[in-house]
Amino acid sequence: MIELALVLTFGVAAGVTAALTPPLIRLSLRAGWVAQPGARHVHQRPTPTVGGLAMIAGFAAALLLSFALEQLDPALRRSPFEHLRLGLLLAGASLVACVSLIDDVRDLPALPRLGVQMIAALVAVGPYLWDHSLYADALGVPTEARGIILTAFNFPFIEQIHLHDLSPWLAVAATVFWIVGMQNMVNWADGLDGLAAGVTLIAATVLALHTLNLKPPQSTVALLPLALAGACAGFLPFNFHPARTFMGDVGAMTLGYILGVSAIIGGAKLATALLVLGVPLIDMAWLIVARTVRGGSAAHAGRDHLHHRLLAMGLSQRQVVLIYYTLSAVFGAIALLDFFTPLLKLAALLLLGLLVIGIMLYTGRDVWLVDDPL
Repeated sequence: MIELALVLTFGVAAGVTAALTPPLIRLSLRAGWVAQPGARHVHQRPTPTVGGLAMIAGFAAALLLSFALEQLDPALRRSPFEHLRLGLLLAGASLVACVSLIDDVRDLPALPRLGVQMIAALVAVGPYLWDHSLYADALGVPTEARGIILTAFNFPFIEQIHLHDLSPWLAVAATVFWIVGMQNMVNWADGLDGLAAGVTLIAATVLALHTLNLKPPQSTVALLPLALAGACAGFLPFNFHPARTFMGDVGAMTLGYILGVSAIIGGAKLATALLVLGVPLIDMAWLIVARTVRGGSAAHAGRDHLHHRLLAMGLSQRQVVLIYYTLSAVFGAIALLDFFTPLLKLAALLLLGLLVIGIMLYTGRDVWLVDDPL
């Protein structure tokens, strides 16, 4: 029954997303919800831009199915802590989706959007904000918190840092930083057809496999990234170059929120996420530093992303996207295979960072920013 639940969760998310995307495309064209070609974009024609709504619907349908499956098999029943976390996830993701949809239609200023992202991250933290206790898990070990919180993580892939023991407020700050960072990472990666959806699909699949490989396997926790992966799989045929629709901020920001939470729930999997998402994360970190050094704002859009630089080197959109897919899949495999020791994984991530930075330096300063904030 567990295997069937895993397949159904992925399949329902993909099927609902794929079924809803074509009518959403028609609705977007009638309503004028389209992204116009311009300086900050690479597409050449007006394209519907709220396709992420179909992805959110697919994800929600799969999650609702997983609740129903709990009644059929005791092995699929979640603990009260899991139910609380899923409720907090849905509340925070709904807030992100609503504000991001408004931004897609009306263009909101960057600072208020950042504030909403931080509030949504605090929603995920939930009761841990005032209840810093850790409760006993199924094995009797005090690891369960009332909320989605990064209590500990491996850094740098060698030893575990216990943020909760150092300070609960440090754990809260790290959680907010991670979730907000993941939202913006996916949004920044959504610059080429199929890029954000494909990378998120790979990352979510790797997180699900990682969760299933734990001892004991966390089958109910794996349903969350599987639902996210299914939504991306159902959307990708409509979003791969040449894209018939974009996910928009409503899709990118919400996917980033869910992905960030998925890396925390059931035991922090930040090392795995850092490896599989290494390229877009390094790209984001580099741009924040580079734009700040140049005296600009990190929140402003530009054609200085790694994927834009690869296009400028003569690669096609499909070639650039496939490079991202390949690197994400390879480093995802490195994260999953026991053959690679923590030290080798760290070395692989450092090598990837040097490669990305090398390309940034090679392509030089012939990039520009535009005035519209991301």
